[in-house]
Amino acid sequence: MLFPIFLDTLGPFGVSGDSLRHENAGFRLLGHNDTFWIAKLMIRFGLLFSGMLSVLLTGCHMNAPMHVWKTPRLSTGSAVSVAVAPVGGPEQVAEKLDKSLIATRPQTMPHLAVLYPDQLENISGIQLVSYDGQPSEMAAYGAAKRAGAQYVLSGEILQHDLGPREVPKQRRLFSFLKKPPPDESMSVRWTVFDARTGSRIGQHTIDMDPKRAQLDYPDLAYQGSGESKVIAASARRSWEMVVPTTTATQATLDLPWMMPGSARVRKGNAFARLGQWEQAEREWQEAADLHPWNRAAWHNLSMAAVAKEDFQLARDRLEHSNLSWLPGDETAETSAWIDSIQRDYRACFQPNSSPLNPPAPMLANPELSKNPATVKPRSLDDQPWYTIVPFMPPPGWTWKDWWYQSTFF
Repeated sequence: MLFPIFLDTLGPFGVSGDSLRHENAGFRLLGHNDTFWIAKLMIRFGLLFSGMLSVLLTGCHMNAPMHVWKTPRLSTGSAVSVAVAPVGGPEQVAEKLDKSLIATRPQTMPHLAVLYPDQLENISGIQLVSYDGQPSEMAAYGAAKRAGAQYVLSGEILQHDLGPREVPKQRRLFSFLKKPPPDESMSVRWTVFDARTGSRIGQHTIDMDPKRAQLDYPDLAYQGSGESKVIAASARRSWEMVVPTTTATQATLDLPWMMPGSARVRKGNAFARLGQWEQAEREWQEAADLHPWNRAAWHNLSMAAVAKEDFQLARDRLEHSNLSWLPGDETAETSAWIDSIQRDYRACFQPNSSPLNPPAPMLANPELSKNPATVKPRSLDDQPWYTIVPFMPPPGWTWKDWWYQSTFF
């Protein structure tokens, strides 16, 4: 069969030049070789259109910052009493770091008892500084043991470049060729001792500069100078060695576009992007109440439950989000992420739990652990009217369970 096609409409779409023949009237006849190229183009545009349509219908993803608990760098278990030894090194910088350690004490650990150098000397009666003006680790260990502390945190400044930077008063010709001065930097070696046995548990060297400090702790961007950023970040990093601390991670949120209630879900995503998870949860809950089939709302609600450390509620909500028309469990990756966050949380606050061997996570629904063949089939009369869709599993059912437990027989 032959098709009359206008010549100019075929050239830009990749049809071979050998098959194009210019006629006097501007038209030509295409044969079987040309219909192959047309079919190929139709398939390409069909795949492109279906891909764009699936993105509009199912939506995409975005990230939102969330603060979660992080286990200590060293296996100190559940530390409740830490003695801080005087920092060794240049006197002026060490004094600033000592003050920063006091200012950056973890406020999220109300039961943590911290003994600072002045308190150690008053309680134990032992002088922590030797005759050369440098602190003594043995003296700090003895004072911490007498004071009843569990661990001793000792720091030593290995090198630093925290001097004042000269700011040019005016720009001169070819001043851009001059190499700018290096950024402030400091290296501190932190060591943790067991106050009862005197054994060294471990040590870690921290290299810090203003860029790394601002990257790890964004709130330090408002500090006045690079020196203050470096000292504050080094002090915060030292606490991460012995006690649980919070760290910023990225939670994946669904971003729908064409589903009912998508506008309210996107509004909640905007609140979550700003760190306002409570307000975001209200928006997502309203979207889920009005549109129970909006899986993006339920998925994001599970993220809000993780933000407030309610992992059981997070799994319950995640079960509602598995409403896809495609077979399979699309929530497996999110469920694994929730399990990892819960393992770190348990390792931080449960003395008998180890980060390497945490207890198994609790199931959201005990019935899910049973064999599907032994579970009594549900009745469609017990399901809400909006969940009854022909040839579709109800909410909470997998395709496999629904297929082998058909209610039509």
